Amino acid sequence: MMASRLRVEAVLFDLDGTLVDTLPDITWCLNQVLLEHGCPAQTAQIVRGYIGGGVTAMIKQIATRFGIADAVALHQRYVALYQNNLVQFSRPFSGVLALLEGCRQLHVPLAIVTNKTEEMARQVADALLPQNTFGTILGHRAGRALKPQPDVAWEAARRLSVDPQRCLFVGDTEIDLKTARVAGMYSAAVTWGYGLPPALQAQAPNFCCEQPAGLLRILQQVCATAHAFTEHGDTVKSY
Repeated sequence: MMASRLRVEAVLFDLDGTLVDTLPDITWCLNQVLLEHGCPAQTAQIVRGYIGGGVTAMIKQIATRFGIADAVALHQRYVALYQNNLVQFSRPFSGVLALLEGCRQLHVPLAIVTNKTEEMARQVADALLPQNTFGTILGHRAGRALKPQPDVAWEAARRLSVDPQRCLFVGDTEIDLKTARVAGMYSAAVTWGYGLPPALQAQAPNFCCEQPAGLLRILQQVCATAHAFTEHGDTVKSY
């Protein structure tokens, strides 16, 4: 589907791996907990593979891998440590702040939709992203299904007063792209985050972007259809 045929009225962003590189803090906190249990520290590359499905899923995988019987205690310890170290090393990805400024100039409503707990997501956004950028920030909380269930994406669209079919969901993992599909939204895969490009492309996103600037070019087209869309090299690919 070419960009000129789309009309987008709101953009929903994943947080970890899409807007903010949170991997350094997640890795540091997880390794502290593992060391406390006598387990070897993990590289950021390994931890990267656990991100996307929420902290509970990540801790369950870690507990299973290292034979840690009390996954609940492991979870509680990790959350307590991470809450106090959310942004010691985390930073927005290069180009993200310019992307958000470009969205502001387009007057397109924005939301964050993440499997991170909602309180933590708000704290990260408040600390690292421009204030008053997002119309709503939705994360995991009791009673709310995680992505790829579509409920949270639909809730974001409702809060932005936009038809889900006019929303673009932007994310770096297969979970994000599956969420977009089941929610009936357009999708944009970003390859600067934690997902692997072949796996992302297998989900057949509407767009695949290698840099935030490429995503902004897409948004300038689909949010302002009077401008002709021109691809720049292989930075942006439409499917």
